[in-house]
Amino acid sequence: MNNNENPLDAKDSEAALAYAAERRDNIREFVRTNPDYYISQFDNIGENANFTPTLNIMAGIFGPIWYGARGLWSWALPFLILEMLAFVQIFRGLFGDLAAEAFARIASIENTLDLRRQQLAAALESGSSKVDVYKRTVDALEAAIGGIREEAVALSEQGVTIALIGLSILIISKCIQAIVANWALEARFSDWLSDRTIRSSLPVSNIIFSALFVILIIAAAVFHYSFPGKIVILSNFPTNPEYRLFSIAKVEAFFSFCVANGEVVFDFITYGIRLILDALELAFVTTPWIVIASLIV
Repeated sequence: MNNNENPLDAKDSEAALAYAAERRDNIREFVRTNPDYYISQFDNIGENANFTPTLNIMAGIFGPIWYGARGLWSWALPFLILEMLAFVQIFRGLFGDLAAEAFARIASIENTLDLRRQQLAAALESGSSKVDVYKRTVDALEAAIGGIREEAVALSEQGVTIALIGLSILIISKCIQAIVANWALEARFSDWLSDRTIRSSLPVSNIIFSALFVILIIAAAVFHYSFPGKIVILSNFPTNPEYRLFSIAKVEAFFSFCVANGEVVFDFITYGIRLILDALELAFVTTPWIVIASLIV
């Protein structure tokens, strides 16, 4: 062997064999489950400086539950959002009432239509000069109801398409998770070699926590978007609304002060901040509070 050659570069050297044996022992300690598979995959990944695609079937099946149980929460949360979106679309398409809002509008217009019909009948009996006005109003309301009903039917027929879109998102997400799982876990293994306080192996408590967390978040989102208004606790944050109204009043008072004293500069700042707050309000209001809270925590 050349004196300038690194002993570890010669795979048949005593130092290289000892290093490989120690690495295999470390991998066994780190993964605990199916060590031979991970030894093979980690060796394959370690031989390449760039991303090395592999296939981890269990990670693909269990998705964010697998990542969370392995302590890879920086990967688990983005995949959880993707799967949550996918399951919401699937359940909305198959079981959700896509035309609920349209039918609610129809019911509201029908109440107004009944009132206008009564007014028209009374005007006909009394010979009022407003008969033509009431007739036009009734005709307009009936046309509006017809248009909304057609819209509701069209929305109802989109269920299968929406479900297929959700299924496509889910399949793509599962494939990505299966491909990057070993690469992400090998990177954590490298960190663990330098810091043994990093969580390793696959304890049952981690599996249970990850599974409950993922199932709870996905279930909350599915019920909230597929069956809106059915579970009130998902829509209304469990706190006193006076806190929110007080905060809004203070923010608006601050904006008013800035506008009154800052002229054009503060007008621009106020407009920008209002856009941000409106976007945040839209995201927070339309997303179940339990999902937002879990992602923040």
